[in-house]
Amino acid sequence: MSKLEKMKECLLSSIEIDMQQIEEIKQQPQSQIDLMGGVKEWYRSTGCSNYYTEIVQAIKSAEYKYPDSDSVWEKAERIKDEIVREKLSLVQL
Repeated sequence: MSKLEKMKECLLSSIEIDMQQIEEIKQQPQSQIDLMGGVKEWYRSTGCSNYYTEIVQAIKSAEYKYPDSDSVWEKAERIKDEIVREKLSLVQL
């Protein structure tokens, strides 16, 4: 299994959608929700910053030689965004 696959598998198992935060977003005025592109897009653009610990753990599990490098973090962020988008698509609003 490649390092990228290890990182993706770790993130896939550890990332959970915060339904409480989704509910808080849904309580906002509809004009603000529309401005942000909808509830899911609002969550994706703001809630994704909550996954720092999961990203660190995924990078560790993949055993990158230079875990603090920008390229490793960019890969992890890209995978995290992809997983959050995928999991949000399963959420019923």
